[in-house]
Amino acid sequence: MCKLLSEWLPSDAAIDLLRLNGLTDDQIEKSTAYLKSRSELNDIDDVEGYDNWNSFFIMFCIKANKPVTH
Repeated sequence: MCKLLSEWLPSDAAIDLLRLNGLTDDQIEKSTAYLKSRSELNDIDDVEGYDNWNSFFIMFCIKANKPVTH
């Protein structure tokens, strides 16, 4: 299991789950790039409530790509 964000890539299972939730490959790629380049996260042990990057990434993508409602 990869603990460092810099060495992590989403698993095929995580990508499949995101697609099932309606995310496009473009949204997944942009979310991956954002998380890896614009966040201050380094190690999954620093993220409270998560023990692997895939579970965190799934929630991050779903929340980040949720349509805005007024």
